[in-house]
Amino acid sequence: MEKEHTIEDIRKKAHAVNCQLYEEGYTPREIEILGYYLNRIAASYLSYFTHKEYDNTFAEKTGEEKNPEIKYHHLE
Repeated sequence: MEKEHTIEDIRKKAHAVNCQLYEEGYTPREIEILGYYLNRIAASYLSYFTHKEYDNTFAEKTGEEKNPEIKYHHLE
């Protein structure tokens, strides 16, 4: 990401996307469902980048990298 957007920029973009979807024939309920999935996708990206940043911080502090194959051993 190159620059951060203001809350007002984000609000305007959401409004524009909402209008575009409505013009394409999506119902308000379908737009709500799209919002739900966008939220899940964004949460996945945030989780990924948080873990990546943690791994980078860990490597900087300890001088060693975590083994990616055992990083999520608690999920097995």
